[in-house]
Amino acid sequence: MQTLVMEKQKSNKSILELLETLELVGITFIRGYIQFLVEESILNTYTLPRLKTKDKTITSKDFGYYDTLHSLIGKKIISAFEEEKEEKIAIKFEDDTELLVSLKSEDRNCVEAVMLQVETNGGWNIW
Repeated sequence: MQTLVMEKQKSNKSILELLETLELVGITFIRGYIQFLVEESILNTYTLPRLKTKDKTITSKDFGYYDTLHSLIGKKIISAFEEEKEEKIAIKFEDDTELLVSLKSEDRNCVEAVMLQVETNGGWNIW
């Protein structure tokens, strides 16, 4: 498999839109990051995401974080984009829950905050 590393540029913005209308089919919790399986795509978040629901914002340290993540399995993504001013990636699901991943350097656990592969034979897009 050939790996494609992309610099942060406009193509990363539009690549996120390819997740729209797709269903989250699984989540794998790995030490240090979370892997989201979105039909034929893989989204790794090395910066642990925050979850914004109708009532509150939940972080990985909050009670109910993993249950809320798990509840997203089977839901379709209605929007996915990078907010450059706020330095984050936002993915909104059909139940209005938002997955928010900070791209700020002070929030990162490693060089990469997010990696996305939109096809099983495709390259990785890195933020």
